[in-house]
Amino acid sequence: MPTEVEVLRDLAKLFWAGKPVPCPKHPGGVLTGAFVQTTFADHIALACDRGKETLTIPQRPKQKEFLDQQVEGFVENLQRGDAILCYRCQSPLEIARPENVNTGITDFTFTCVRCLSYGSWTGKPELAKIGV
Repeated sequence: MPTEVEVLRDLAKLFWAGKPVPCPKHPGGVLTGAFVQTTFADHIALACDRGKETLTIPQRPKQKEFLDQQVEGFVENLQRGDAILCYRCQSPLEIARPENVNTGITDFTFTCVRCLSYGSWTGKPELAKIGV
């Protein structure tokens, strides 16, 4: 079951890609809306075409996909026990890491809890080395 941060990340990702955003509460419903810029709280405002569902997704700074090297750096920092913070807004990252126990390969997905920026890395964690 995806977390709230993962759901918001995926909705924002669809919005920025210009794709239809499905309503999480109304099957077949589509969320439409716009990016709203204010002096202190930029956000995506979405409304469902099937019900009275509205959704506000904070976007300051705007969601981006992390570069491969940045994500590998997160994995390396995780191995050392360092704090894992978003490069863009210095907020904590939510980390999903399902591991295949037979191969030792882990699928890491990092999502910022504030700006919903994200990135994925797959491999054996001990092999994550930046600049080697």
